[in-house]
Amino acid sequence: MATAPDIIMTARSAAPPVAGPPMFRRTACPFRGRAGHRFRTPRFSRWHRRSLPRQRCRHRRVPRGRIRSPCRWSPWAQRSRPSELKGAPSQKASHAQWPKRMTPGCFTGGKAGRAAAAGRPVPACLLLSLSLLLQLAGCAPHTVSGKGKGEESDSHSGGLTEILSPELRQLDSEERNLQRELPTLPTIFPEQQTERIGYSGKPLSQKRMPQDSRFIRFDLGSKQTIDRVVLVPADFAIDQDSGAGYGFPVRWRVEVADEASFEDAVVLADHTAEDFPNPGLWPVSVKAPEVSGRYVRLTAMKLFSRGGRSLLALGEMMVLHDGRNLAASLPPEAIRVSDSDEVPRSWSQRNLVDGQSVLGTPSGVIPARTEGFQSHPERTPDAVKWVQVDLGSELPVEEVRLLPARAGGYPLRRGFGFPLRYRVEVSVDPDFKSPIAVSDRMQEDFPNPRENPVVVRVPGTAARYVRLTAARLTERFDDYILALAELQVISGGRNVALGAPVSALDSRESGIWSTRFLTDGFTSQRDIAEWPDFLDRLERRRQVEARLAEIPLLRQEVTRDVLRRISWWSTFVAGGLILITLVALRRNQLGRRRELQALRQRIARDVHDEIGSGLGTIALLSQMAGANQAHPPQVRQDFSEIHTLSREITESLRDIVWLIRPETRTMGDLAQRLRETAAAMLAAVPHEFEADPSVSRRELPLEFKRQVLLVFKEALHNLMRHAKATEAQVRVGGDLGKFSLELRDNGRGFDTGRPVSGAGMTGMRQRASTLGGVLVIETSPGMGTRLRLEVPWPKRRSMTKQPF
Repeated sequence: MATAPDIIMTARSAAPPVAGPPMFRRTACPFRGRAGHRFRTPRFSRWHRRSLPRQRCRHRRVPRGRIRSPCRWSPWAQRSRPSELKGAPSQKASHAQWPKRMTPGCFTGGKAGRAAAAGRPVPACLLLSLSLLLQLAGCAPHTVSGKGKGEESDSHSGGLTEILSPELRQLDSEERNLQRELPTLPTIFPEQQTERIGYSGKPLSQKRMPQDSRFIRFDLGSKQTIDRVVLVPADFAIDQDSGAGYGFPVRWRVEVADEASFEDAVVLADHTAEDFPNPGLWPVSVKAPEVSGRYVRLTAMKLFSRGGRSLLALGEMMVLHDGRNLAASLPPEAIRVSDSDEVPRSWSQRNLVDGQSVLGTPSGVIPARTEGFQSHPERTPDAVKWVQVDLGSELPVEEVRLLPARAGGYPLRRGFGFPLRYRVEVSVDPDFKSPIAVSDRMQEDFPNPRENPVVVRVPGTAARYVRLTAARLTERFDDYILALAELQVISGGRNVALGAPVSALDSRESGIWSTRFLTDGFTSQRDIAEWPDFLDRLERRRQVEARLAEIPLLRQEVTRDVLRRISWWSTFVAGGLILITLVALRRNQLGRRRELQALRQRIARDVHDEIGSGLGTIALLSQMAGANQAHPPQVRQDFSEIHTLSREITESLRDIVWLIRPETRTMGDLAQRLRETAAAMLAAVPHEFEADPSVSRRELPLEFKRQVLLVFKEALHNLMRHAKATEAQVRVGGDLGKFSLELRDNGRGFDTGRPVSGAGMTGMRQRASTLGGVLVIETSPGMGTRLRLEVPWPKRRSMTKQPF
């Protein structure tokens, strides 16, 4: 089989995009098989090998033992696993689909690979600075997410804000702990409200001011020890508004007393000073440690208001002691209210103690594996069914609790199989020859309790057997059954029926339905809890959910504060970085200037010492040779010209040395050099030199001094060569805007209209134009000449850009 090289691309690779998938292209390498060329060889068919195009390989051969640079054009080098990078195309994709600048070489390491990816090298310090500024500017991702009831929290990434804020870290830690705690707490199952909603007072118009107080009072029959009073809200929706917490009082007070007049009342809770937040569906539990009394009263000082009406409404009011509801099934005469808006079944003061509310059965968090007891189906609803529990011995019975079932196959039918008409009896013999009826609901249909417990009070009765007899069954489909999740018998504050044997007329025995599941301690949903524990854990869940809903708001507030502080710090840090950068740039600039000055000083010294001394030697030797009479006249004349030329070159060299010396940079230095030049060139002509001292400290760049000096020397040269003047005046100065140089003589002058031979005048004007100034020449034959150079002062910035 034919083989093709499989070469891994390194950082030096920069393969351009080629058409077609990389894995189906082949490259022939002239170095294949030689020393130093290592590769893997995938197998291809002969036809495939011949059909694939060949490309030139730029393999660089290196000696053995060194790091090898594989072929830059090998298509196998393009198999550098770009698909593993987030957002990169797959290996099977065409190279034409790769993003711009995202060639396979971009995914390799090393400086060359990064340069190929970026298009040009990026300084590491710049990347570090940009990263720091982005972090300080608060660009790190920060997701703020709210948590609702029963929802999981979204992932939160605080970035730099969490690093800089311990409070944010504390909030995140608290949120995680609360999220872990939430599954361990019970919840309120939805749709537990039955058709018996609760109690409602008569609505009052809000225009009636002030509002009268409303009260609910229970008579427990005798002095009882009270552990807590529980107010359960009603759920009654009107129009589009939520019905949770309907009618719950805004300001209220709970009292316990021995007398109906409440003269010696003990206040358990007083929320009359400020509005109490509406609890929604959550029960409000008022604990009463070491309190006893016969009467319990709720007084509403400020009523619930909605739709222009005010009223007092409650779903249930419980008085607990040792897990028992002392107010359960109180007789109507034991319940007193200020007024009542009686609506059959829905609203009644008797509904305050019927055990039907939004809470359902008190339960834990352990899911049930069974659903309870279920009888055999019957064709008619009037078939009699019974089920009974054997307590094992004769015990004083205080309560009997019937817990409705909920079948998994009928999830929407809460209260599944609960009898419409039934009777609860207790007896000391299993045949119930002399039973005692503790609850008789044979006269009318009992409303579906959904999953609320039905509590039957059994005062002062001792029994061993407890039986439930159903005289009218609940319809399932086209048949009728009796079903119950749990039957509890309370004696001495505990469930004595837990695990007790159960017998029935008939029973459906399966994996989830059986007589033994009637006393297993589970409803059809969860394990059964006692009211105090259930209410405490439910209150904890309310606090946890409220805190989880509050944490995102707190996080936003803290994040805004942290970002505000970060913005201030980033401003200071950015300012500090800018200041440090400016200082560093200034120091670098000064260092470079010092280096340039030292270099110029060294060049000036070397030129003066080496070239200047050489020219001086040439001038001296040519002078001595020209004075030697032994030489022919022509030779002596040549030596004289050499002497003159060397002297002129020496003067020019002195000018250059003066220009590049770093200490000669002010207007005063230029004026002094012009004075010396005038003294040397106008030695045969009486002259005056005047310099304005007001501008002597102004700094000038090298180019400016050079151009001015050359213009001045050319003007003096013309004066000495053509003017035949007997006196001259030179004035150097300027004002705030420009520099001026003026030269006057009393020579013969010239006609400016006539063409002038030579390039002196043109050169002076070009130099003046280079500096952005003008050269003005005023002359006439026989009247002398006035030359004036006016040039704007160089800008300050040009001082830092002096040519070498």
